[in-house]
Amino acid sequence: MSEQSTDRPLVFSVVEDDGENVTIEISEEDYQAALAAGIDKDAILKPCRYKMKRGGFLARHPELKRKNEKRA
Repeated sequence: MSEQSTDRPLVFSVVEDDGENVTIEISEEDYQAALAAGIDKDAILKPCRYKMKRGGFLARHPELKRKNEKRA
């Protein structure tokens, strides 16, 4: 187990969050640190702002929502 681990959490800043939509920013410094840690450039987000929507998966797939199930 002498291999160097390239596991590194995604480092970002939350710029805006209204509960449904979120905007994150990847800085140039965080991007360069990930590259220096040995992470492939195709596996990390480029430095810029990204707009995302929370909860979009269940909105697109309502059949997967749990009904009022009781757990044992």
